[in-house]
This record gives sequence, C-alpha cells and structure tokens, in this order.
Amino acid sequence: MAVAATLLACAAGGAVVSPMTAAAAPSGTAVTDFGACLASQRSGDLLLMIDESSSLQTSDPGAARVASAEYLVGQLAAFENSSGVDLNVAVAGFAERYSVDLEWTALDDGTLPAINGALDGFRTRNQGIDTDYWLALDGARETLAARTAGVDGAGSCQAVAWFSDGKIDFTSRGDTRKPYAPEMSLDSQAGVDQVVRTATESICRPGGVADQLRSSGVVLFGIGLAAGTASPADFDVMRSIATGEPSGSTTCGAISSPSPGDFYLAQNIDELLFAFDAFSTPGQSPVAREAGVCAQIVCEEGKHRFVLDRSIGSVAVLGSADTEGLIPTLVSPLGDQVPLPDTGQEGRTDIGGVSINYRWQSPRTISIEMTNASAPQWQGLWSLVFVDPAGSSSARSKSNIHISGNLFPAWKGQHTVAIHSGESSVPVDLAIVDSVRSEVDPEALLGKAALSVVLIGQDGQRRTVASGIPKDRIDQPVILDLTDVPAGQATLRLTLDVTTADATTVSGQTEPGTPLAPQSVDISLAIAPPIGFPTLPSKIDFGTVEGSGQFGVDVPVTGPGCVWLPESPPASVLASPDGAGSLTVASSTAGAAECVQVEEGQTGSIPVSLSVPNSVNGVVNGSVSLMVAPAGELDRALPVDVPFTAALEKPLDKSNFILALVVALLLGPGIPLLLLYGGKWFTARIPARTLKAQQFPVTVSGATVLRDGRPFALTDRDLIEVVRGLESPARQLDIGGLVLRTHVGRSPVGAGFVVVESGARAGASGSTPSMFGPGPQARLPLAVHNTWFVLHDLAGPADAATVVLLVGDDAGPTVRSGLVDDLRSRLPGVLSDLRARATPPSGSPGTPAPSGSADSFDPFGGSPQGSSPLFGGGSPGVAPSDPFDPFRGGSNR
Repeated sequence: MAVAATLLACAAGGAVVSPMTAAAAPSGTAVTDFGACLASQRSGDLLLMIDESSSLQTSDPGAARVASAEYLVGQLAAFENSSGVDLNVAVAGFAERYSVDLEWTALDDGTLPAINGALDGFRTRNQGIDTDYWLALDGARETLAARTAGVDGAGSCQAVAWFSDGKIDFTSRGDTRKPYAPEMSLDSQAGVDQVVRTATESICRPGGVADQLRSSGVVLFGIGLAAGTASPADFDVMRSIATGEPSGSTTCGAISSPSPGDFYLAQNIDELLFAFDAFSTPGQSPVAREAGVCAQIVCEEGKHRFVLDRSIGSVAVLGSADTEGLIPTLVSPLGDQVPLPDTGQEGRTDIGGVSINYRWQSPRTISIEMTNASAPQWQGLWSLVFVDPAGSSSARSKSNIHISGNLFPAWKGQHTVAIHSGESSVPVDLAIVDSVRSEVDPEALLGKAALSVVLIGQDGQRRTVASGIPKDRIDQPVILDLTDVPAGQATLRLTLDVTTADATTVSGQTEPGTPLAPQSVDISLAIAPPIGFPTLPSKIDFGTVEGSGQFGVDVPVTGPGCVWLPESPPASVLASPDGAGSLTVASSTAGAAECVQVEEGQTGSIPVSLSVPNSVNGVVNGSVSLMVAPAGELDRALPVDVPFTAALEKPLDKSNFILALVVALLLGPGIPLLLLYGGKWFTARIPARTLKAQQFPVTVSGATVLRDGRPFALTDRDLIEVVRGLESPARQLDIGGLVLRTHVGRSPVGAGFVVVESGARAGASGSTPSMFGPGPQARLPLAVHNTWFVLHDLAGPADAATVVLLVGDDAGPTVRSGLVDDLRSRLPGVLSDLRARATPPSGSPGTPAPSGSADSFDPFGGSPQGSSPLFGGGSPGVAPSDPFDPFRGGSNR
C-alpha cells in the first residue's frame, strides 16, 4: 500500500487527498508490485531489519521504531486474514554485525505475540558501534535466499522493511577489518572513511549487493528516521539503495526497473507510523486525505470523507493531527457522532451495528478498525473529524484510509492454456474473485468496476491488451496477440479498479463513491517458442556451488527440435559478488552441428556449465541465450533468453577450522565459538506443530507431473495421517520409513536444516538449497511444514519418482493449493537437476569434488567423504558410520 500517485479530489467540504509529506510519500510502484505478486502467489516473506546503533539513544529514546513496527505487523496480520495471503515474517538486527533474532514465522493471530516479543527486544538494543549497511543487506540476501521459490515459474514474493536512523558509518577502533575490506583497518578516522567508501562502492557498483537483491526479486522498503543528529541528506545512500534512483550525489546500482523499492523519511513517531503504514496492505493503497481541524464541534471543512457499500469487508484508518489534545470523531451515514478519546488503552464502541476498535498509537495519532458490513449503517458516507475542545481551528490533520474490498482479477484458464510465441489469437477468460478465490458476479457489485490487462515481456516492454473493461463485459474473453512477443518468461498483469456505490447524505445530496486503490495480480506466463520448436525451462538454477571451477547442470528440453548454446553472445551477468572474476556460461553443444535433438513428446537435456574463476560468497544472476530450432530446420533457429542463478559459497578451510576448534577447546578464550555452535545446535529442531505427511508415486511426462495417469492433484482422502513425535520440538522424525534428521551445518551462525535419509534413493526438495551431500539427499528448512521433496531411484525409470508432501494441520485450502501448484510447476526441473547431480553426464563439466576434498567437509551434521584424523577413526575416503558432530546425542529432543 502506498500513497496514491494520482490525487483524488473530494467532492465536498474542502477536504482534499494529498500526500503525507513530500519526503515520506514515494510513488509506491514497488509496493504495488509486491502486492501484485502476493495476490498471485498467495504467499510471501517479509524480513523486518532494524538498526541497533548507539545513535538511537538520542534519535529514538522512546523506541518509536518498535511501536511502529508492531503496528505494521498487526496491520499485516489483518491484511492476511482478509486477503487470503499467507505471510511469513522474520526479524533481524544490524549494527557492527547482522543477526536474525526471529526465524521465519507464519504470521497469524496466534504468532503475533511471539513476533511482537522479538520486536520488543529492540527497545534496549541501541548499543551498536557501527551502522553497517553492507553486512545488513548481504545478511538479508542470505536470509531470504533460503526460502522456497514461487509457483508457476515465478520468483517468490519477498521484501525487506529496513529501518535506520543514520548513514553508513563505523567507529574507529583497534585493528578491526570488515569482510568486504580485508586490507583496510578501522584504527583511524582515515581508515573509517576508506571503509565507508569501499562498503558504499561494493553495495552500489553495477552488479553489487544492491543489484544482487534486485535481480533476486527482493523489494526494499527503506524507513529513515531523521532525528537527533541525522539530517535528510544523511539518507541519500539509503534512499538510492532502496529506490534505485539518484539521491543527492549517489546513484546506487544499475537495475532500476521494475522499481526496486520505496523510501520513507520520518522525523517523529507520527511520521514513522505513516511510513510503516504505507506498505501495511501491499497492493491495496489507502485513500490519503488531508483536512483542517474543527473548533469544539464537528464541521464540514474538517471531514475526512469515505463512502462504503456492502462489497467492502472492513476499513482501517490511521489518522493524525499536528497538535495534541484533539478528539477524533467518527460520523456515520445517518449523522451519528462518536468521539474516540485517548483513555490510555484500546477502545471499543458501536455505531449503528458497526463495530469500532481504536487505539491511540501516540498522543497525536490514532488507528481505527471498522467491521460488520451487514450492519444497518455500514453503507453510505462516513467521516473522520478531529475536534479541538479548546476552540482552536488552526491545526491540520491527515489520514490514511484502507478500504478493503478484497476483490481480485483472475484468469480462469491460466493452467489449461498453452502459450506460444507468434500466435495471434490467444483467448483469455477473465473473472473477479474474492479472497478465497471464489468467482464473484461482476454485476452483483453495487459500485463501478473496470478491468485492464497488460503483458510485460521478459525485456520489460509493456503491451496493453485491454483497458477499462466495464463490469458488464468482464465475462467476455480478451485476445492476446503474441505475433511479435519473443519466447521466454513474461508477466500478465491484471488490474481491477473498483469504486464504491454513490451514497445519499442525510440532507438528500448525492456523494460520489470512493475509488479504491487499483488491485493488480501478476500472473507468470511461460511463453514457449512457436509450435514445432523445443521448449525450455523458465530458469536455469545451478544451485549452491562451493569454491571455484566449473559447475554443470543438465537443462531439461521438451521436444520436438534441436537446442544448442552458441559461443556468442556471451551470458549476461546482472549481479555477482565482489572478486568473483569473469563469470561465463558454456556448453559442449557450442554450435548447431552439436545441437541436442529431442523427439516429439520426449524430454532430453542440454549440458550447461558455469565457470567461477574465484571462490567468493554471494549470488549470481543473469541470462543466457539458447538457440532452438524445429527438427531438420536449423535455418529457422530462434534465440530464447533463459535466466540463470547460482549461489556462490566459499568453502570452509578444513585445516583452519580444526585448528581454531582445538585452540578453543584447549585454551579457553575460544569458548564463545563453542557457545555459538551450542546455541545453534539447541535451536536446530523441527517446530512442535501438528504435521501431516503422505508419499505419492508420480510420473514426470515432459513438464507434467502425473499421479495415476492424471495431472497431480489432491483428494479429500489425502494428507490425513499425523506424524508422530512433534508433541515438542524434535531433532528426528520417522515418516513411513524415511528419517528426517536435523543438522547444524558448518558455520556457527545461521539456521540449521533438515536432511531426509532415504536409503539408496537420491532426494531433492522444493526448498532452496534443495540438496545435501554427494548422494544427494533432500534438504529442508527446520520449519518442514508446508514443504515437499522428491525421492528417485537412479537405477529405475528416469521418469518415475516418489513425492512426499509435508503439510501443517492448520494449512487451509489456499496453502495446500499453493503447495500443489509449486510441486506441479517445479518438480520436472528439480528431478532433472537431481539426476544431473547424482549422475553427472559423461564429459560434462561440474563433476562433484573428489572424495575427501575440502569442499565436502562438514563437521557438524554433514556427510564427510573422509573422517578427520583428529577426531578419530576411519580410513581415508570412507565415510564414518556416525559423522563427527560434537553436539549430537542419542536423544530425539
């Protein structure tokens, strides 16, 4: 939700719609995009990242940042309940280091206390000695990268709410060095200045940390608190990081489209509340109003007007004035007036059957919730008025009014229509649906409704398909013309504009209805090459690669036709870590003569390798142009741009690790390292939530997942078996002979994970990373609920597998449907990657590291290829029966 870009005029009383302040009212394109993604995917992730630097002691002594963040989370929970979207929230802090304080948690009324508890801890977290943007942003990237990908080939919906009270800065001290500036010391002011420049350059260079986040689809909502010693100019770098636009003398990154994010500047708690409120209902912008204040009694010029009808489910209002001591008053359609005084606690009242809950967020700002659309007085003209009992009328007031119709545009046949480049007439059947995705008759809407359709190509070009279709014609198909649209991943954006029904005032006058924020839905559209050409996946994922060298995958291809990767043009790299070197993508099929031939209806693969010159940490995102041609007609070849991604990981130095551990054990000062590992081991447990699981034999035919010969689907008799052992958090579960076991991993920081032990079968999950070890085995996050993995017998048929669904008992139809959609769209590619990793193609780059290599060393819950001579036993190159883990015990708890 952002402040509307187009200001809406109010019909009466002199009140106008206006932005909160020029600094705190960005165009909101990014929050609209995030909302469109959530409306399509029906799930998403939001990381709350909060500054902990010591300057907060003067800039925010009252912890307004915490109150505002808690308000945001409460509004998001209400948005989730009304919109049918599932949100996951994590909380992290940053200063001289980045740390996750609350792991990913499903946001709902039951988890709100835990999330608010994590936020509340930041009231006293103001002792940090640095404001290190680089560690914060890179940490956020890693935290979000571990989440499950989206459905239908789309990226997952991810955002960061990033709060800071100042510019990037460091405290001069000792011989301290940062990972992005290892040759520079912070032992002088000159050194500090040099590290600031280096961090800013690393973040903002083309392809740097900012572009790594943007190219991964992460949206940044930056909130700057310009209080204390901070000035607005101090936030030029933060603003440019968030928006991708020049700010002052700073231009950050090369990717500015689609909009990377929004930035909001605040100077006190009231402006902070409005800044956080700006994205509290993603994709459903509020009606922003500004008016005067009434002296002693309600007056026309002080009214913030809005019109409701029965199609509106709820209303949330954030109202504020520029002075204290005022009394907000709600005026109902029949003229009833109800004052909402500050009593120091949450208030509840009723107007004509409409339930009103309100809370004073500060001495000047109040939040109001209105529900019960069936109440007699719900429909009609409402007003919020700030009244000054002292008799002054010189103050000003403003409001954000969130009117939730929870109506969404939809494409009824999106999963049944094959889309090919070059087709001139593809019918699209449109509809309006509610929050549970049940179809709504457009003619039943009391007000106005219009629907628009825009096709956004992989190159970002926008093509208008239809504009302003009135509600009485929404049921008529529109036509997609793909004559000049290239093959590749595209987006079909559906936008629904709704205006509530006109109202009649108590004086008999007509009050125009209130236009609601346009509601967009982004539908991921895989445009295949013309009929007769082979089909490629929507993305090439090299997974997590350790160290330097060449890393290969087999890219699935569905026939008929021929595919090859030409030597020119080279791959386009959008973002990569510092020091990675010149990254290249190649294949043994470098020309038409070596192309991979695939028959009609068959599935093959083309080997592709990523060359990484230097060992670094970070993400690589880019695209590569593959050539496709019909069988026997190489002269008709067409290029298809396919995005690729890889997570680069610097391998652990085995010798240094063992030496550090021995020193820690023998000398004592290294005990904090052991405490970190111990803390990580303690938290590496599967959450104690009821879990249901079921194994499904499937067959993968091309890009289709079949169950009993039909496209994969669930029945009412599925997923009824409860997994035992989760009465409390567990380290091990047994699911029909499969063992899910938690692992700590090598690093003393970060979250643990779960590995599926499945005997001789190889495995991979729908999560990221999806595989573990040389087997490989399926890897899952600790929160295994609402995930899936696949098991495959390498000695059996290539198209046969077993899928295992893990579903929380509280997962409703939306969650289950999203999980099935994700499985159907991604399983073919996951299975292909699994087979490629388990059985590398002959002569293909990317053969796994040899046994006993440093790359495979994992002393904490891994599957090392050789045992350490320091910790006992085993012949070189033979995995011990119980790999070394100093924190593993026999207990399941």
